[in-house]
Parts: sequence; structure tokens; C-alpha cells
Amino acid sequence: MPGRGLNSLKAIELRLEYLNAQDLQLAKIAQHTLQLDEIRYNIESFIGSTEIPVGIVGPLLFNDANAGELVYCPAATLEGALVASMNRGAKAISQSGGFSSAVLHQRMVRAPMFLFENLNDAMQFRFWIQKKFAEIKEIAEKYSNHAKLIKVENFVIGKTVHLKFIFETGDASGQNMTTSCTWHAMMWIADVFSKETNISIVHFVIEGNGSSDKKISQASILNGRGIHVTAECFLSETVINKVLRTSSAAILQCFNSSLSMSKINGMVGYNINAVNAIAAIFAATGQDLASIAESSNAILTAEKTESGLYLSINLPSLVIGTVGGGTHLEKQREALELMQCYGSGKVERFARLIAGFVLALEISTYSAIVSGEFAKAHEKLGRNKPVKWLLKSELNQKLFEKIIENTIDLQTIKTIEIGTDNLIDNGIITNITNKVSKKIIGFIPIKLSFTKGGEQLILLKSKALDSEVIKGLHLLSASIDTALSDLINFYKANLEYHQCHKKELLIYELLSKINFNSIPKFYGKIIDQNREIYILAIEHLDFESLSIHNSENKPELWASETIKSVIESITSVHKHFQKDENKEEIKEITQFKAWNSIPLYKKMVETAYIDEENLILKAELAGVSTFIDELERDFKNLSIPTTLIHNDFNTRNIAIRNNGEVCIYDWELAVVGIPHRDIVEFLSFALQADFTKQQLFDYLQFHFYLYSSQSITWSDWKNAYIYSIKEYLATRVSFYATAGILIKYKFTDRVLKNCFKMLSFLNEKQNE
Repeated sequence: MPGRGLNSLKAIELRLEYLNAQDLQLAKIAQHTLQLDEIRYNIESFIGSTEIPVGIVGPLLFNDANAGELVYCPAATLEGALVASMNRGAKAISQSGGFSSAVLHQRMVRAPMFLFENLNDAMQFRFWIQKKFAEIKEIAEKYSNHAKLIKVENFVIGKTVHLKFIFETGDASGQNMTTSCTWHAMMWIADVFSKETNISIVHFVIEGNGSSDKKISQASILNGRGIHVTAECFLSETVINKVLRTSSAAILQCFNSSLSMSKINGMVGYNINAVNAIAAIFAATGQDLASIAESSNAILTAEKTESGLYLSINLPSLVIGTVGGGTHLEKQREALELMQCYGSGKVERFARLIAGFVLALEISTYSAIVSGEFAKAHEKLGRNKPVKWLLKSELNQKLFEKIIENTIDLQTIKTIEIGTDNLIDNGIITNITNKVSKKIIGFIPIKLSFTKGGEQLILLKSKALDSEVIKGLHLLSASIDTALSDLINFYKANLEYHQCHKKELLIYELLSKINFNSIPKFYGKIIDQNREIYILAIEHLDFESLSIHNSENKPELWASETIKSVIESITSVHKHFQKDENKEEIKEITQFKAWNSIPLYKKMVETAYIDEENLILKAELAGVSTFIDELERDFKNLSIPTTLIHNDFNTRNIAIRNNGEVCIYDWELAVVGIPHRDIVEFLSFALQADFTKQQLFDYLQFHFYLYSSQSITWSDWKNAYIYSIKEYLATRVSFYATAGILIKYKFTDRVLKNCFKMLSFLNEKQNE
């Protein structure tokens, strides 16, 4: 291999050329941002780097000297759900008053081995070492500014003597430091012992495998190696129920039984998956990755208290440093600085924080196992047959031309630039689905240039199957409540996600045929059912050409006339598909009947209610629960014809162009229902919190007058709004509130309050 161990630019170039000549391509690995002078002591024969994604864990309440501090931790991992689980544990600990931790001691061991001719010589050596400790200590400590030799233990095995040099090493993990110190002490011992006793040492080595260096051992648990740190917390029963979705009784019942089995297995220590947290923190902060094994020695304890549970984690051999090793590299240093743990005097804080974050993961993972969430999160739903999915390599000009061949003259196109790195923000459903599928899902930007000049942006939208959406929702809900995940799977055929991969393609095609201009321009679609490919091509909306976009948290942008323009636009769709002659076109889109999934929606509202802390919102969620049993009866009392409705008609999915034109997108959740459902959802987002009864009725009556040719009374029309708000609250708003346990949506509280305010105005007697 050219360049041997050198890390010069020329040596690296020669190595890569050597590999390329053998058809070993490392183009991606060769790309790096590391400074060669920074890594010269960390790596040999350097050729590049690999990346590990880093997630953020926290805040976690750390009780340091009776003062609470919110701390954070970077976690580098390729294991999905690890960071989420650590965060849930951090939330449970923090809401129960935080964690406390303490460092018991620091030790670093090097265990040289001396071989003699016979047992008598070995015993003489043993006694000599005991008498010479002060001199050995003086020699060893000459070779480091930080190492302090605490003691030297000895073990005689036949004619061999194993010594254990036990050091304190300051802020460094100390393996290299103690190796150097011990080696010089050994050389002095070998020289002086033989001169003073006339006993020959047959052989000696720096490490006789007695230090448990980078290995798990019972000795490290009993005596410590690295830093011995412990952390504790008291979890309240309320938090165990609310955040961890289980009970102290269930945790203890399983804990005690599994502890017995671990003893039968001869497990060293007892923990759930402490190594996951330790490995993630080590990788992020520049620790010695080979020390992960011994550092993951962990003993978890749990006991019942009057108010919940007491839990502690003991890490007797945490081999870490805040100086030396890889801690000086830019990103690793930044990670340590995030924890306020970089540099001298910080290693004990680092150990205490690691113990707290490990405890957070232990709590969350064990709770998931006990509640069934762990299995649910890994459950495969539906078939698992191999499918040849769309590949990135197929995102080429040929595929694109096939999609748009009927909408753009291909002869006028000069170049087609396809962006495979997806930097466009996807919607909630796509983001959820990307958790469970490795398919190409979401937006793919395309840039066209034309022979006569000019450019055009187009978006390809690759759809996930409805079954994949359900898998994503199943995973999301499993980390909230396993019963909820079961209900989502059981009622999946009744939900708006059913056939979502087909509906949007159909609707864009239908709306384009009737020249409905309030959508992004539709260029074409491609469907390959066998390969699960469902792609549509639409206009790429340029934010500079929009006066309003992504405004779900900006109701102040929505003026009265703009709101009416949106109502008018969506009403033209409603009225078109309300006609009998057009209903055949949407026969594949089913009517949404919330009453067919009552247990699901009751569970969703109940889950959100338990988690909600605001008493006003809690009372409103309790009110939603009362609506659910009445939905079927109330719907049958209506006299409103059904039609195609958008069913996700919020201000995130509606834009306004600079010329005032409305643009409505993301139609995948469309169903057959009454038009009022779209109107109330839109108004719940577009109205500011201080809207008046007059403003509300101005919009509702405007909507009513758009149907003036139909023989429907205002009273019947108003009752349809009341029904629609109740259905919307029970199904969609409860989903936002429940999902908010994991991902808090800023708009949820405002939308919930707006809905109840609309209901209040509509139910007032004087409005009959």
C-alpha cells in the first residue's frame, strides 16, 4: 500500500489511486472535511471518512448540588428510534424532578506480567514490590503531569506474578498515559529487583490481560476501571402512566422476573440496553470506541416508592476523557462543549451526565418492553414480498419524458436537471411514512431549460402506498399507546388514508380536465402497480410568486376577501362532483364514515386528554369525547348531498399567488363527504383567535349563498356546519393533539379553541 502510514496529501492520493486501479472505488469516503494536521495522531493510512448521523437528546433536568440545570446530549447513531427513546426517558425523568448523580472514584489500570523460574522467585518478587511502592510511584509519575499511581496490587499464579498498577488520570481516559508510566516503572523494577535480589526475571510484558482493558469483567464491576459513576431518579406514578404508558407495578413485576433469568444466564451486571446510549455518546464526543464494551458494564436497580418508582444506574467502568484522544477534533469538541464538558476539570461532569442519559434510555426502553410498545414498534404489518422499487438511478430523463409527454413538447426542451437530493419540506404524512420505508417517497425537483430560452421548475411527487402510511402511523402511535396502534391497524380500511396513493393522482387528472385552475399545474403521472410506483408531476411553486404559503401558524395573513376566494374556489370543486353525472368519476373514492371507527377516535381523544395539562383544553377534549357516539345519528339527520372534499383543507395546503389566485394542493386524503367539512377546517386555521360571531357568519353565509340555486334551508345548512365541526374535532384535531405528545404542532391549541368557539356561536338560539 503506497504511503505506508503517512497522512500527507500525496500519500493519500497515492493510496486512492492504488485502490482505484484495482477497481475499488471510494469516491464518497474520500470526501471529507477533516484537517490532516489534526488527525495525525489519530489515524494511519488515511483515505477519508464516514459519517454517523447525530441526534439531540434533551432537555434533561440535572440536579447538580441542589440546583436544577437543563442539559443536552448529542447522540451519534444509525439505529432508528434510539434518540426518540432517550428523549422520552429524559422527559419522564425531568417531569418527575430530574436526576442526581455522583462520581465514586476514577481508576485506570495497567496490568503487567512477570515470569520467573519458580514459585519461590515469584513470591520474593511479590514481597519486594510491596515494600517498594513509594519508589515505584515516584518513577511512574515522572512520565505524566496527570497520572497519579494509587496502588499496586499483585496476584501470584504459579511462577507468574501479575501486577495491577492503579492510577488516577485526571481529565483523560488515560490508557496511553498509564501505558507509558507503567512501562518506565517496569523497566526500573526489572533493573533494580535483579540487582538487589540476584533473582532473574525470565520475561515481562506490559499487559498480562489482567486489566480488562476494553473487555467486560466482574473485576471492573467490583473494583472499578475508568470512572465509577451512579445516577438516580424518582419517577412519579402520574408520569409513568402519562409519559411511559405503563405502571410501576407492571415495571416491577417484569423487572424482578427478568433479573432472575439474567442471573441464570450469568449476565455481567444487569441492564436493558445501556450500551446503546454509551455508544452513541462516545461516537459523538470523540471517545475511544473500543472502550464501549467495558464502559457498558451497568447495573440497573428499581424499587417501589409511595409515589411511584426509584431507579438507579451504576456504571463502574466508564472509560472516558474530556481531553486527549479524539476530543480535540472540531465536531467532537463541539459536541463536548454542548454538554459543557470539554477540557480540564470537566470529566466528572461528563460522567455524571452520561449516567443520567443512560438512565433515561433504560427507563424508556424497559417501559416500552413492558407496555408492548417495543414489539409494536418493530411489528411488520401486511405482506413482506420482495418488490423492485424505483431506484434513484431510474430518476432520469427517460422516466421524466414518459411522465410529461402529453403536456410539454419534448422537442422544445434543451436540458433536464433532476435533483435526487430531496431538500423540499414534505408533509406530515410523507414524513411519517419515511420512517418505515426505504422507497423514494416525497418530492423530487426537476429543472427544465428550453431551446428558445427560459427555465421551468417541476416537482415529481412519489407516493407511498396506503399500507405504508398505516405502518408509519402504527409506529408513531406505538410510542404513545400500544392500544392506539392496534386500533389504527384494525380500522385502517375506514380511514382517510385508504387508497391515498391512488387518490391524489386521480384528482389532479380530473381537476385538470375540467380546467380547475386553483391547483398547481398538472403535467402527468406514471403508475406501475407491480413495482409500487405512483408518481405525479406538478408545478413547482416558487415562494417568490406566492403572497401566502405554509401559513398554518400565521392566521393574520388571511384577509376577508382572500378567505372568501378560497371558499369560492373549493366550492366549485364541491358543486361539480355533487352532480350525479360526475360522481361516476370519483367512484373509487369512498365516503368517510367516522362512526364506523368509534373505538379508535374515543381512544385518540382519551390519549390526548390524559396528556393535556391546560385545564381549558382538557375540558374541551372531554367535550369532543361526547360527540363521537352522536356522529352517525347527526349525519343521518342532515339533508346535504355528498361530494368530493379535500379533507385536509388547512392553510398549509393552500397558497395564494401574487396575482390573488388560489392554489390548493396535497389531495391525498380526499374522501366523499359534505362540503361543510372543508369549510370549517379552513376557517379553524384561517381565523384569528379573536374572531367575532359576525365574521364567522359572514363567511358561512357567503358559502351558503354560493348554493342559492339549491333548495336547502339555512337551518339545515347550519346544522351541517355543527356536524362537520364535531366530526373534524373527533377525527383530525384529536389526531393533531395525540401526535403532539411526540411532535407538538404549534397550531393545535388554537385550532381546538377556534372549533369550540365556532360551535358556541352556531348553537346560540338567536341564530336559528
